[in-house]
Amino acid sequence: MIDLHLHSLYSDGELSPSDVVERAYQAGVSVLSLTDHDTISGLREAQKTATSLGINFIPGVELEAATNIGKSQYIHILGYNFKNYDLLNQYLDYLKWERIDLVKRYINLLNNIGYKTSFEEVTSLTPGEHLTVYHIAVYLSKVHEFDFNEARELFLDPGSKYYIPRHFYNVDFIINLILQSGGIPVLAHPCRLPEKGKELEKYVATLSKKGIKGIETYYPLNSRSETKFYEYLAEKYRLLKTAGSDWHSYNDNFHIGMSTSENDKIILGLLHHVNEIN
Repeated sequence: MIDLHLHSLYSDGELSPSDVVERAYQAGVSVLSLTDHDTISGLREAQKTATSLGINFIPGVELEAATNIGKSQYIHILGYNFKNYDLLNQYLDYLKWERIDLVKRYINLLNNIGYKTSFEEVTSLTPGEHLTVYHIAVYLSKVHEFDFNEARELFLDPGSKYYIPRHFYNVDFIINLILQSGGIPVLAHPCRLPEKGKELEKYVATLSKKGIKGIETYYPLNSRSETKFYEYLAEKYRLLKTAGSDWHSYNDNFHIGMSTSENDKIILGLLHHVNEIN
């Protein structure tokens, strides 16, 4: 089995990178990638554990990108097998401080409207490095008796009363960042996009022209027909097919590990794909 979409506590997962790899090993996974949101800090630990267990490890990351291609305001792009860690980390470090600054602005807002809040209290909600405004809603639900969805709608939804706009880097920038880092940009979980059928095909065609190299074809939430359609898109637009569970914790309703007839092709594609950077 393989699993090319896993998260650790360095972003929004539950386990350490080592524990994620060990859990994958117990599940029978022989090739994996750790793809934490907006950080590659857990890769060294994950790779060390993978090597000790005889698991093939492919470095990965999951990034957000703003887009106005279709209905989606932003999408997730997976980056695999990059070589220039320094270039990627320059962006990730800057992004980390942008997120922290936004969280602090929300904390000031909460204090100004009567909800006593401190930065230390909010950061205590995450053991990893992926502090985001999502933790503001979590904090309000835990400390100030808000319903989580109510807090999210009131503070985090665009157009809501207390929403503070955040900056998303556009899809062209994110794709090129991964390419310039020597990596392979892949569209994550297309089943979660609002575009379906012909609209999704146009979307993927546009992303392909922008430099996307793969599509996450095999995913636990896919219907059988969706998987068939993503296989068709991958073949038509000459994209790599990937497979990942997007596993975060034991609370997930699915398991680590994906078994498909394409496993060998997926592995070879990610390990030997050569990017043509314009």
